[in-house]
Order: sequence, then C-alpha cells, then structure tokens
Amino acid sequence: NSPSEQGLNKVFDLCVVCGDKASGRHYGAVTCEGCKGFFKRSIRKNLIYSCRGTKDCVINKHHRNRCQYCRLQRCIAFGMKQDCE
Repeated sequence: NSPSEQGLNKVFDLCVVCGDKASGRHYGAVTCEGCKGFFKRSIRKNLIYSCRGTKDCVINKHHRNRCQYCRLQRCIAFGMKQDCE
C-alpha cells in the first residue's frame, strides 16, 4: 500500500457516528461496537428518546452517551438501517 492508500483506509477505521475506532460495517454503516449495540437495542426495543437541548448535540467518543436522541439520529443519518446486519 502506498501512503495515500493507507490514508484512505484510515477513514474506514473510524465510526461514522462517534469517531471512535470502528469494528466493521454494522446495519449498513461503519461503526464501533458501542454504536452498533446502541442502535440494535434502540431499534429492537422500539425506544423513543428525547433531546434536552436543541437536537444538535455533539456526539463523539467522549460524549456519545450524553444524548441518546441525537446519537440515534446520527446513526440513521449515516445510513444505519434495522434490515441491514
């Protein structure tokens, strides 16, 4: 691999939802184990979340658990679907 190819591969090493280290493609998006599990639980249990802020909370690996509503919205926005596993 050339350095430019290695740089491109690094993009796929990060979770599209929170930016943590990705473990693979889950439910149609490249995510970490944490976001995979969060999405799975949210969908299977039909959980309804609400945002205490303005529905634009920062979701990153350090703050991903602060707002479940915004985290789930990011999962959906980045292509996670319950019919993809």
